[in-house]
Amino acid sequence: MNNFFRFFVERHLLAYLITLIIILLGLSTLLTIKRDSFPSVEFGEVLVTTSYPGASPEDVELKVTNEIEDELKEVTGIKHFQSWSMENISSIHIVIDSDVEDEDKVIREIREAVSRVTDLPPEVTESPLVTELSTSSFPMIEIGLTGDLPYREIRELARRFEKKLENVPGVSRVERFGYRAREIQIQVSPESIDNKEIALGEIIAAIRGRNIRATGGDFESYTSEKNIVTLAQFREPQEVGDVIVRTTFDGPLIKIKDLAIIEDTFEEEIVESRVNGEAALSFIAYKSESADIIRTVSAINAMVEKQKQYLPDGVRIVISNDESTYVSERFSIVATNGALGLAMVMLVLTVFLNIRVAFWVALGIPVSLLGVVFLLPVFGGFIDTVTMTAMVIVLGIIVDDAIIISENIYQRHEQGLEPIEAAVQGISGVFKPVLTTIFTTLVVFAPLFYMPGMLGKFVYVIPLVISLALLVSLIESTLALPAHIAGGLRAQAKNKGDATSITQRGFDQLKISYKSAIVS
Repeated sequence: MNNFFRFFVERHLLAYLITLIIILLGLSTLLTIKRDSFPSVEFGEVLVTTSYPGASPEDVELKVTNEIEDELKEVTGIKHFQSWSMENISSIHIVIDSDVEDEDKVIREIREAVSRVTDLPPEVTESPLVTELSTSSFPMIEIGLTGDLPYREIRELARRFEKKLENVPGVSRVERFGYRAREIQIQVSPESIDNKEIALGEIIAAIRGRNIRATGGDFESYTSEKNIVTLAQFREPQEVGDVIVRTTFDGPLIKIKDLAIIEDTFEEEIVESRVNGEAALSFIAYKSESADIIRTVSAINAMVEKQKQYLPDGVRIVISNDESTYVSERFSIVATNGALGLAMVMLVLTVFLNIRVAFWVALGIPVSLLGVVFLLPVFGGFIDTVTMTAMVIVLGIIVDDAIIISENIYQRHEQGLEPIEAAVQGISGVFKPVLTTIFTTLVVFAPLFYMPGMLGKFVYVIPLVISLALLVSLIESTLALPAHIAGGLRAQAKNKGDATSITQRGFDQLKISYKSAIVS
């Protein structure tokens, strides 16, 4: 082992290079690594949502919820599920058993079970939405658009704003509230249909038969084949009034506009959204799983500031529930605690060790932490509050080994050994004890890797950070630190030798002057 350690001690440039590479890799990763509130954790829960427009809660339960639940009962690995049948909406919350080995397989079976439900009512035009609940499914910011303009105008502004918001890098989806869909209302006059002796069903059938788009087959020739498509869809709301309800050879045409009033309006408000007490159209933005919440929200804020320049007078954009501010504050608190800890370690080391030795020992702390930042993405991790807390925990642990090594080297040098020989013997003498302390620390935190349940998923990153920090600290303290200390001891010896030479020359000059005075 002595020859191995001597190789690195004698090559100071290699030691500086090792330290510099770790620092640069950590800093470069720090500029791009993902930051979030909590680790990326799948809750093992699935939400199945189905929209059934115009249905009562009883109809939703009988025709949608029960049908889906019958298929879910055949899926193994489900702990339990509960459902809510409300007006227009069916919601089923599924909890996966925590003891299953492959949650992804259970989720796939849930999706397949939901897709097997094919006898839903014709009014259910959209397939049931299956959503996996995780930490990345929480909203990151809410934006409200409010003003004194008529609803139609502010709705158009909100529609364009929503497109801009969806195109911001890092935004996965946007939910909107207070946004009423466009609706064409045909208000049939009871007196008119009585006078014309027309049933309401005839009007509905006439509209349905007019507003169609269908493929009528294809036209083949010797050289080509073309599809025949029937296009009769409405392009403007007022076209509904020209739909013919009834006609005879000798009588007048009866059209919709003769029986009803047509209004281009909006559907009734289901959810009322308010910002600062004013009616508003609000948007909740969700980030993608791999996006950095602070950078994403910053991009949203930049987009909002740009859009404010084009808004009419009286229209305002209000931002609320900005989750990135809480993340920044948590990072600031943890980073401040880490910096104070580093300063205290440096102060204590300076009291008991040489200042050069204290500097190189203290430098091992940021080197180890930056090494952790570089290695985290390799293991699927990123920076969050739990990760930062683990870094603070490991601050005192990683500096212990460096203190033992540096103190042993410094003691050997005080005993009369040359700096290089003192560094080689110093690291060789304590390498096994240092290695033992690292292994015992790993053994203490290793059970956290296997902690079951939801808590285990959150604390998994703590032993990961500590293990990586100890690994980087071991490499830095055994390969680079002895060379750094040896270089510092040589510089100290050189300065002491220069001072001794100056003092000796001074004494020699005094002796010569004294002898000259006696001779005279």
